[in-house]
Amino acid sequence: MPADGAAITCDVLVVGGGMAGATAALAARDAGARVALARRAPGSTGLSGGAVSVAHDPAALPDAPFGGRAGVVESARRIAATHPGHPYHVLRGSLDRLWTAVEFATGQLSSILAPPSGRNRWLLTPFGKVHPAATCQRSMVAGDLAEAKGVLAVVAPRGHLWWDAGLVASGAIRARPLGAPETRVVALDLFLWEDAALARPVDLARLLEAPGAAEEVGRMLAQRLPRGATVALFPPILGLSPGARVPERVEGAAGVQVAEFLSDLPSVPGLRLQRAVDERLAASGVTVLAGEVHGAAGPGAPARVGGREVVAESWVLASGRFVGGGIARRGELLEPALGLPVLASEGAFAEAGAHLAARPAASLTVRDSRSPQPLLSAGLKVDAELHPLDADGRVASPRLFAAGAVVGGHDQASDGTGMGVAMLTGWLAGRSAAAVARARPVLPRRG
Repeated sequence: MPADGAAITCDVLVVGGGMAGATAALAARDAGARVALARRAPGSTGLSGGAVSVAHDPAALPDAPFGGRAGVVESARRIAATHPGHPYHVLRGSLDRLWTAVEFATGQLSSILAPPSGRNRWLLTPFGKVHPAATCQRSMVAGDLAEAKGVLAVVAPRGHLWWDAGLVASGAIRARPLGAPETRVVALDLFLWEDAALARPVDLARLLEAPGAAEEVGRMLAQRLPRGATVALFPPILGLSPGARVPERVEGAAGVQVAEFLSDLPSVPGLRLQRAVDERLAASGVTVLAGEVHGAAGPGAPARVGGREVVAESWVLASGRFVGGGIARRGELLEPALGLPVLASEGAFAEAGAHLAARPAASLTVRDSRSPQPLLSAGLKVDAELHPLDADGRVASPRLFAAGAVVGGHDQASDGTGMGVAMLTGWLAGRSAAAVARARPVLPRRG
């Protein structure tokens, strides 16, 4: 790590601290590059509900059984074939490497993420829906409706107002014809003492880490389990640190498998994921810088990050979209770090590659809320090598790459491909940026 205030010279600068940026930084580091990652905030990983959504089958009928739906990669190919503006379509020649990218990213975060299997897991949300995910946090695996047998017991902390266990359970009940197990709600007298009855999820997660707390919950659960119960599904509060082993401790006392359903905000699983990302970046030797990128001309030229000067041979823009600050409106839509134009969207503008920057926001939305909203998928247009394009459709720089939500053509909040796009584009961009910077073939880093 360079001394405070000293200029930093590195091979790859990654701009953005979410999943795409972290994957790009770790992939470039794995390829032997010296990597700095600049972020103004931790990124959207802290907002994660616990699922890693890559692709679900767009051709499946609503009543198709879980086991009859296409696997993750085949689902991504179907999305690429039917959504011309989507990054999967742009990168359709690289989709054979999608699973390698997912395995790389989840493997880097194996302390918290379960290994993917190739098919989607089907997980309950707090809103009574069933969500497909290529993988999820380890504390959620046993809640996969496609695999759970016997009776699923949805735990209701009696009197606590954060979750409606009946609403959660209704998702599994409606999914019973698709292969979900029988489901019952089990009320437990948890968190009824004064300082916990209205506590936030993060505070409850800390309470369960205390010595004896998880074991007591397990003993209470064992007394209330319905006949045939094999899995108990809790709110997403089973500890902040995987090292506290809260799910395992509850299981040991209850005698059944324990899992969490997905989280809304504020998200304990999101905090876990962000911690895991930070720890992995530090362990891998990535230099993390806090602050926005200023005064940048692009790769090879000096840039300022939080008062530090950084010079990198290649860049990866992984700065997110509107929430992350990767796309901003400054009279027009643009990418603020380098002033790149916003060209890519979906819906009516996908094929034309229309210049979206100067359009009023109202012209990029449609009345039907179920239809694609071009504003919500606006971002950089890239070529098949993930080079951003300028206003004339030319590569802005052969040493500049883009990854994640800053790449337009998909609405990562609703299309079920957000983490997949982040992992695939991050992995590809990180490896390519390392290869360009070092001017040699990409080889795995040893040691």
